Amino acid sequence: MEKKRRYKSDECCSVRKKVPNRDCTELLISDDQDAGVNHDEIDFEFIGTEGRLQTNIFANDRGGREQVFQLPFDPSEDFHTYQILYTPQRIVFYVDNIPIRSFKNNTKRGINFPTKSLWAEASLWISDSVIWAGAVDWGYAPFIVSFQDFNISGCPAGSNCLPSPDFSPWTRPKLGPKQLKLMRNFRKEHVTFDYCRSKGNKHRYPECA
Repeated sequence: MEKKRRYKSDECCSVRKKVPNRDCTELLISDDQDAGVNHDEIDFEFIGTEGRLQTNIFANDRGGREQVFQLPFDPSEDFHTYQILYTPQRIVFYVDNIPIRSFKNNTKRGINFPTKSLWAEASLWISDSVIWAGAVDWGYAPFIVSFQDFNISGCPAGSNCLPSPDFSPWTRPKLGPKQLKLMRNFRKEHVTFDYCRSKGNKHRYPECA
């Protein structure tokens, strides 16, 4: 499923989603379908089974900014809301209206940040990495992913429109105290991998220093 229009960086992509319990699915906003080239992309990836959720950010590069969460629920049992907020100030990932990751625009410090107009896409796919996502058990086929309430709030690329008043609270320079507390608590309980904790990434990614 792919949105035909590209959108500027004042954008929120939201969908309610129930994933299959034996495969990988993703929700992303991107400027290029070829993951093998430098491009801008912001994504959720549901990794195989057992409720693992990965987020990643590409900023005119090939990504590598993975953070993995063990969700406190089984995403294959019911619909849950997943949102990506993309503004000039920051990127925020939400699960059921709880912020789980924030990536601030710090280009003045030499930290890459997405700048291109992006389209939204959701897909079901098979990973070629058994270590990362596990082996596909074809005995569970067909694999079905279900969506509800897909919505994009933002301005199409090339237009002169401004974000709607409903969008304006999200463009504040930083998250409020309540949201920061929710995010800290969620991350403390559910982060299982953070690229900034990997050896060598403190030199590769300035934001990890």
